[in-house]
Amino acid sequence: MTINKQWIYSRALLLNIGTLSYAFTSNSMNNALNIMLIIFEVSNQNQQLVKGLLQSSFYIGALIGAILAAYIKRLHLAMMLCDACLFVGSSILIVDNLYLFLIGRVITGIGGGIQATCLPLFMRQISPTEIYGYVGGLLSSTFSVGYFLTMIYGIFFQDTLNLNKSDADPFFWRIYFFVGGIPSLIRLIVQLTICNFDTPKYYFESGQEEKALQLLDIIYNRGSNFQLELLKNKSEKKQDFLKQPYLNQFYFGLFLMFFFQFCGFNAVVQYSTTIFQSAYSEKTSKGLSFLISVLKIVLYTFTGSFVLGKYGRRLPVLIGSVLMTLANFAIVLFASFDQFKIVSLFVFLFVFGNFSSTGPTIPVYLVEIAPSGCIPYCYWTFWFYSVIILLLFPIIKEHTGFYCFTGFGTITLFSGIYFYKYGLETKDRTNSEISNLFLSKRKSVVESLTTTM
Repeated sequence: MTINKQWIYSRALLLNIGTLSYAFTSNSMNNALNIMLIIFEVSNQNQQLVKGLLQSSFYIGALIGAILAAYIKRLHLAMMLCDACLFVGSSILIVDNLYLFLIGRVITGIGGGIQATCLPLFMRQISPTEIYGYVGGLLSSTFSVGYFLTMIYGIFFQDTLNLNKSDADPFFWRIYFFVGGIPSLIRLIVQLTICNFDTPKYYFESGQEEKALQLLDIIYNRGSNFQLELLKNKSEKKQDFLKQPYLNQFYFGLFLMFFFQFCGFNAVVQYSTTIFQSAYSEKTSKGLSFLISVLKIVLYTFTGSFVLGKYGRRLPVLIGSVLMTLANFAIVLFASFDQFKIVSLFVFLFVFGNFSSTGPTIPVYLVEIAPSGCIPYCYWTFWFYSVIILLLFPIIKEHTGFYCFTGFGTITLFSGIYFYKYGLETKDRTNSEISNLFLSKRKSVVESLTTTM
């Protein structure tokens, strides 16, 4: 079987252009948070609440986007809607009004929620199993590039110490937020021209077999009879994921989203500059956050382009779980002795563990491990957890200090143990093979319980 890798990789790259906007808009508040409090003239007593709203508003929109994605059957249409939201929302962010700014953040979040739900699934459905690890890795790599660009731009924000609104640059922050939406506009144009197609699975399920075969002619370079058989093999039948074996896969997908968020990922990454300010000046803290973005682009790219293809999904997640657990508890320990510079070192250990494991791996792993019909529902929980963490973290940290990382460490420890026991390796396995593995694992658990009784 000949795979047209050049066509697949080129289309994957083009479709990932908008991922730059997704990465930029989802992380843009990290360095901009303090300056925006000044621009919107937020009082000291309301700062923690507004910080939470500025961060979480994107994720509120992402939750809405994930809900919408569950009802849009055409992934191509969903991705075009995603780009429209990312660009329109970014355009609204140039307005000097807190309420309109929050609306813009919600709209960009809707695009981000659709992107996170639909693009990995789209990549999975146009990619042969043998190369999906590398194609999925492009998503992680592109996201890390977008995050890097956000951080490198963000370090040039004015120092906010003793800064008044009248002294703040009225154009820099506007350009910063607007530029983040441009890649999504480019991808929208690409989707209307070069990548104006749906997936073989969608064509097959909607009765458009001729279009499906034409697309597979390009992907596989084989005759139509063989491709029809291949298409039937790739296309899942409509699955009731509330029944076995899909129910177990659905539950595991929900677990992955819980693990992804409550390991402390968003709290550390989105508020890294604020955390570093416990030990360093604002300027130095921005520089350290920039180093995190460098680490992210290196590790996401390395993991996505090499590790996932060579070592699979299970091993990176297990190693990352150990590192993140150690880092979370070490942050609590050294913060209790006011050793905040050492705390900063363990923040870097945490991001190293996350950026080389769950960060780039779980978005790829989820679309392999879970039935396609339940993926939007998994992301519902993901974005809901994001809203809770980003809205409450600054308030909880203000009252408990770094002790809040005890909870993240405990969850990461037990999640790692659970993953070690039940996490399956999906590398080079088809959807049907993965479902059979879940079914056999469930049977073995039931048999062992029966034997024990």
